[in-house]
Amino acid sequence: MRRGVSAVRISRPPELCSKILSIEAPGGEPAKAILIAPTVARPGEGFALKIALADGMGYPSVEFGGVLRITAEFAEPREMEIPFERGEPAVAQIEGIRITSEGIYRFRAELELNGRKRIFRSNPVICKREGKQIFWGDPHVHTVLSDCHPQRCRSLNFCYAAARWFAGLDWVSATDHVSNGRGTMGKWREGMAICELFNDPPHFVTLPGYEASFKGGAGGDNNVYMIRWIETFIEDYENGTIKTVCDRLSEMLRPGEEFFVVPHHTTRAGKHGEITPDIYPGEELMPVIEIHSKWGTSEYRGNPNPLHKVHPGPSYAVDLLNRGLRLGFIAGTDTHSTMPAGFGEDHLDRLPGLTAVLADELTRRAVFDAIRFRNCYATSLERIYLDVRVAGVDQGCSIEWPNPREPREIDVTVAAESEIISIDIVRNGETIHAFSPDGWHARLRFVDGDDLGDRRLTSEYLGEFAYYYVRVTCASGAQAWSSPVWLIL
Repeated sequence: MRRGVSAVRISRPPELCSKILSIEAPGGEPAKAILIAPTVARPGEGFALKIALADGMGYPSVEFGGVLRITAEFAEPREMEIPFERGEPAVAQIEGIRITSEGIYRFRAELELNGRKRIFRSNPVICKREGKQIFWGDPHVHTVLSDCHPQRCRSLNFCYAAARWFAGLDWVSATDHVSNGRGTMGKWREGMAICELFNDPPHFVTLPGYEASFKGGAGGDNNVYMIRWIETFIEDYENGTIKTVCDRLSEMLRPGEEFFVVPHHTTRAGKHGEITPDIYPGEELMPVIEIHSKWGTSEYRGNPNPLHKVHPGPSYAVDLLNRGLRLGFIAGTDTHSTMPAGFGEDHLDRLPGLTAVLADELTRRAVFDAIRFRNCYATSLERIYLDVRVAGVDQGCSIEWPNPREPREIDVTVAAESEIISIDIVRNGETIHAFSPDGWHARLRFVDGDDLGDRRLTSEYLGEFAYYYVRVTCASGAQAWSSPVWLIL
């Protein structure tokens, strides 16, 4: 360590977690430096910068013996060096870093690979005095308990150790399969115990969950998320739908037990992802949709990153929104190599997904409620900062708008790890404004003066309405989708 050595310290994973990473996914020579900073920092308050070196497959390198150099002209200390030992996972944290001035920043790392120096940058850090924190998680990870691609999957211990110490996530959910004979009480009790063991707020949160599937579709695959572990899982593979599962879960809940469900890859062929009125459990029990995973993107038909084989019916996120289903957006990996937020030797080849939740603190309750009330947004590959306000309200919210001729102002702030290619404002499923900034962060203010009376949608759930969301695309291929804002006309 060079400057400010007394103000910061280097910490590494506990011995058990280090052993888990080394035994289950030992990576080779590093190909990439991963720098994870908090997306929101307060002026003068200390925070940790998380560092990991990954090999070409995305596994934690254990073949690096050397020093990673980090610089940050905006922070104290401005220069840092982190030594790693060959044979140990190249994972560490620098604690006690401070930024004194408000602004948008990125850390920079320099690593020598194959005799050539390469530069890597962190996710953007927004230093500001007010506003909620942003906590990043992967809500969709499979382990060997899924009994699905077991030759690729790893243990539940690895899921949590890798999520916290390698991927640098704030929270994660292991959503193992239970349907079609893959769930047992033994697996359920093991999942419960290990999930609670790794839950460590306010440093790291594990969110209880599982995946329920249905023979022939009936709403597609759905993840069930819980605020606490219930007595046993409920699934209805042979004859049920997502509504029958929700009904049975509601009947068996004890005081203090809550849940919601999230449909995912609804556009996958053979999954029949239409959420028809007879199986829709309502927005309280189905508040969001997984718009992206390593299967691809399910935003709209014809999007540039579709699933390989798509269902012909109206099963995209836009189809469901146009019907008046009030759904926010999340994203996850659906990894079957148990690599939270990352790549690995998976049978899926698209970019990994991430979910950002906006909350005041990092607790299980805060993460659960942020998703349930749509205080969240989805990204792929990068931890993109996305702040959106439509007609004066935050993403995920609704507002009464009795005068359809009154203009609506959309205010967007974006920052990314790579250069931003486009910021698109979407209304009722159609892009109404596209902006191409020059750089890695930008602010956009747009006034939609169209008469919504000619463009309104009608729904049995919302009446007459319109909705907006923002899509961001970056040079790396990464994208972000804000949760929609609904105007009730």
